[in-house]
Amino acid sequence: MVRETGYYDTLGVNVDAPYFEIRKAYYLKATQVHPDKNPGDPKAAEEFRALGEAFQVLSDPTTRARFGKHGKLCISQDYWIHTDTTYCIMFGSEPFEDYIGQFAMNTFYSLLEMEEETLDLEVRKEKAIEKMGAFRKEREEKLIKFMKDRIQPFVDGRKDEFVKWVDSEARTLSTVACGEYMLHSIGHVYWAKARQELGKKRAFGGLDGWVENKGPRAYEMRPQIGSAKEAERVVLQQDMMEPEDFQDRFRTRIIQDLEAPTFGIRWDAAMLDLVITLSNVSHATLNEPTVPEDVLKLRAEALEMFGMIFQGATAPFLREGSLRNEDEVEYPDSDMDI
Repeated sequence: MVRETGYYDTLGVNVDAPYFEIRKAYYLKATQVHPDKNPGDPKAAEEFRALGEAFQVLSDPTTRARFGKHGKLCISQDYWIHTDTTYCIMFGSEPFEDYIGQFAMNTFYSLLEMEEETLDLEVRKEKAIEKMGAFRKEREEKLIKFMKDRIQPFVDGRKDEFVKWVDSEARTLSTVACGEYMLHSIGHVYWAKARQELGKKRAFGGLDGWVENKGPRAYEMRPQIGSAKEAERVVLQQDMMEPEDFQDRFRTRIIQDLEAPTFGIRWDAAMLDLVITLSNVSHATLNEPTVPEDVLKLRAEALEMFGMIFQGATAPFLREGSLRNEDEVEYPDSDMDI
């Protein structure tokens, strides 16, 4: 018995629905009313917000139990994560698919649903994880091709054209749901990996100079800032860990989300996935054996510029909503004229 069924009714699931069913119902409904697909539609925006609220409560065993026993009023207002961030962490962002593809966590749950329900859950889980390798390879190959195509103008000497396009792309993407968070996270990985290939060193620990958001946007931006910080932390950790250790940690996060889903686990998994994938894409782009060294150096310079612009951290690329500003981060010893 539950005290009230409002959140279940919002998602269209029974009060005893398992996590898989709740997750699937949220994805199907939220995708239809997502702000990026319904610009300027207040009704869709409100439905999207309500779906995100319902999913946040029902997907976490602790808050679900609390809601069942005491009702909606028992959920602290400090608990909520912005609904754009909720969707983005769970399923990625469609406008960014050329850059990150589909999150591996999403692929895992899709594969899990495809396995025969008659099989033991542990067997289904292992089968799904085994199949993820092929999907990850296909995903990275697509992203590598996209990256090579996008940086080719820079390699060909059309640097002004390249910079203008990247800046325009960043400003467009910054307006979509979770845009600045995604731009910063992607940009940081690009920039860090490019500088490593160029043989330049950077102190990775500088997380203290973050923008202190004030005013009406402060509460709204808190989750995005946390996610972008996580991306930086994970880049540093990857440099200090063996690839196998990193993959094992990611696998652990997937299993943990299956057994005891929480947003903290999904958050970490999303950032691990983003950094692993984009690091692999960057490495393949900058270390292609058949490509001359001078061309690879140009690719690294292009990727460095790509990351700098995506972060929007320095003039003339600073954006009003970017998560850093030029007083808080430096890009020393750059070989490129901006």
